[in-house]
Amino acid sequence: MRCFSCGSTNQSQIKSLYGYNVCDSCEPTLGLYKDNTIRKHIASYEKNREAVPENPTYAQEVDYRVEAMEEFYIRRRLKLLHIQARLKAIGKQD
Repeated sequence: MRCFSCGSTNQSQIKSLYGYNVCDSCEPTLGLYKDNTIRKHIASYEKNREAVPENPTYAQEVDYRVEAMEEFYIRRRLKLLHIQARLKAIGKQD
């Protein structure tokens, strides 16, 4: 197991965070929100929804962004994997 960010392999300092290995040194650099910040965001979204009720809730917006990011990631990864495979195929022809 190694930290996805810095590559540290110090097992005593690495934990799984939502399926990713993160060391204690890198966790603070991720910019994770504290509960108070999340509550402020919820309140801000609720205030905006008063004016425009069809706007998404904060939870809906977060869900949408996670899904959109996953789709974007998969598309980019597929493209790079395709290029990698083609490079190997082309390299064998040369």
